[in-house]
Amino acid sequence: MTLIICALKQEAKPYLATLGNKKIIKYANHKIHYGYIGDTEIMLAQCGVGMERTASALLKFINIFNISCIIMSGTAGGTDPHLEIGDTVIAEEITYHDSDGKKLTENVSVDEKLTFKTNLTMLEHIKASVSKEPPAHKIYFGKIATGSKFVTGKEREAVFEKRQPLCVDMETAAAAHVCFVKNIPFIAVRSVTDTREQSKLKDFFKNVSLASLNSFIVVKKLLDEMVINNPLHAEADERRSNAAGINV
Repeated sequence: MTLIICALKQEAKPYLATLGNKKIIKYANHKIHYGYIGDTEIMLAQCGVGMERTASALLKFINIFNISCIIMSGTAGGTDPHLEIGDTVIAEEITYHDSDGKKLTENVSVDEKLTFKTNLTMLEHIKASVSKEPPAHKIYFGKIATGSKFVTGKEREAVFEKRQPLCVDMETAAAAHVCFVKNIPFIAVRSVTDTREQSKLKDFFKNVSLASLNSFIVVKKLLDEMVINNPLHAEADERRSNAAGINV
């Protein structure tokens, strides 16, 4: 099963508007939506804002549900000066940009030295999908950096100088970290709500609907491509069989 996770209800809204054969269950204070986007069966859940909420929610979902891959979809703040409102960043590399030694979960602690790579199979699929039928807005591939707060003004330039991410958010590295620990294929698709020049919370709220829709458009293309040729579910079955000592 493919899990799509968003931090905010605004980010999840385009998926809920499209989800077919929808069913809802409640688990550990989370509302989880099941259904189909195109021909792909998915789970959709909100994790809430911040690294701790993200890590905690994902560990719960992974431990109870049969998840083959995870897609994080939503919004981010642009740090690269070339990014504009609505542009989409697809993560190739994910890192933290601040560290106060906080422990996200029992097995996951924030560490700026850690870098996580997107699953190569998913990355190939998403590159193929946007190449076949490019969306109307711009697509960038590169690094996403995650921190503990909303970054504004000169802080954003400082983060770029320090870590060179295309954009920043408050969840992606925590999700990538959990997926690394649990050996779950992961990719993140984040669209820009605010830039260096427009870096206030009011800019985020002004553009969150547009950015959320653009992220959804790109993820939908990925899901369609995965239906055509997707070994990830077979990889997940192999991991589970190997863990149980079964040859496949």
